[in-house]
Amino acid sequence: MAFFTKTPVHSVLFSLFLLMIPICVYSQEPTQDQAVHTIPKPIHYQQPTPPPIVYQDTVIFNSFALPVIFDADHWRSGQALTPECPLTKQLFPPLRFSAHKLFADAYRKNSINRLAYNYLIKNNLNQIKYTAADFTGKVEPIEKIGTNIFQFLFKIDYDLPFDKSAKPERIAPKRRYWLYNGNHKIQLSQNYISQNWYKGGVRNVNLINRHDVTFNYKKDKFQTNNFAEWRLNIYTNPNDTIRHGSIGEDLVRIYSDFGYQAIHHWFYSANIEVKTQLFKNFGENSTQAISSAFAPLYVNIGFLGLRYQIEKTFTKVRGKKINFNMDLSPLSVQYIAVLNKNIDPTRFGISENSHHLTNFGTAVNARWLIYFNKYVNFNSRFYYFTNYNTVTAEFENTLNMPINRYFSTSVYLFLRYDDNKQIVKDPTLGYIQINELLSFGFNYNW
Repeated sequence: MAFFTKTPVHSVLFSLFLLMIPICVYSQEPTQDQAVHTIPKPIHYQQPTPPPIVYQDTVIFNSFALPVIFDADHWRSGQALTPECPLTKQLFPPLRFSAHKLFADAYRKNSINRLAYNYLIKNNLNQIKYTAADFTGKVEPIEKIGTNIFQFLFKIDYDLPFDKSAKPERIAPKRRYWLYNGNHKIQLSQNYISQNWYKGGVRNVNLINRHDVTFNYKKDKFQTNNFAEWRLNIYTNPNDTIRHGSIGEDLVRIYSDFGYQAIHHWFYSANIEVKTQLFKNFGENSTQAISSAFAPLYVNIGFLGLRYQIEKTFTKVRGKKINFNMDLSPLSVQYIAVLNKNIDPTRFGISENSHHLTNFGTAVNARWLIYFNKYVNFNSRFYYFTNYNTVTAEFENTLNMPINRYFSTSVYLFLRYDDNKQIVKDPTLGYIQINELLSFGFNYNW
């Protein structure tokens, strides 16, 4: 009865004892030696497994494909090693992983690899051919990256090969002796006047077409300037019942001068100018032509003379400069011809029974070119010729005011004086002739 009365107590104690045995065994933390022996040994087959193929140009991530290397971490015999012993040097620095669960898999994988590598060394001592001392100084140190990553973005590399004695190669640009430029204009102007305008007048539309080309050559003391232009002005005339349009101006002009420098801004010079037109021009309500190609034809030649030339640039205003030149020809020839027999020659100072006129005298040719800034400029030309009996003078002025690169507004004023006895004197202006125009349109320079 006593046994059975104590049976429940003994039964409970016996059950607790049996339950604690597996818990103690499971909770016991194995040592490193015990962990190593828990890894089962590989099964040896009758035919040995061929060694793994490792290529030299392949990055090895698995250390088992490399030769076995002994370092101090594997020394477990308990022998005391002196600090000078090469076996105390570690082959690889210890890997440290954070205790955070994010690195749990990496920590577990590294631990398994380390245990397997320890097992391989302890059970295959005859396979060890190298120690950590054999690689002393051959392992590249690990470069520590600072916290400031921006310093590498602006890092200066001083290791580039540079020969301090070497000098940059000098390149002498080829000198240009020819300089050329051009200007092209196609502009419009319009004037509307009602029929009951108290002062009268006619409405009209003007089309201005002008093309200028300049070719200049200069080498040492010799220079030549060449200028060619073509101007055509067409306008509507409601008073003309025969034609819808008339020609206000038609001019083809070529001018060239040649100079040899004498001193400073003075040159010995000679010049030639040729002028004519291309189309026929008729009077109002008339079928009789008053001018045509080579009718008239002007040829002005200035023999040995002097030329004064100067160019000044203003540094305070960008693009501002002045260019002035003047040719003085004490001995000059003016030739006028009307090669069309249907054209009246008296309009150009030639006698009625002749188509040619030659005058000897003195001529002056001058030109101003003023750039107020990079865009606005003023161009002026002056011509004077006298045979000591009559005078022919031309004063031409153009003010260009560009709006942008392709459009501009121009103010044009042409004054002409000719007191040849064959020309009829105007009761109001006398021998002065005026041509004025304000236009807007296309403008292109190169």
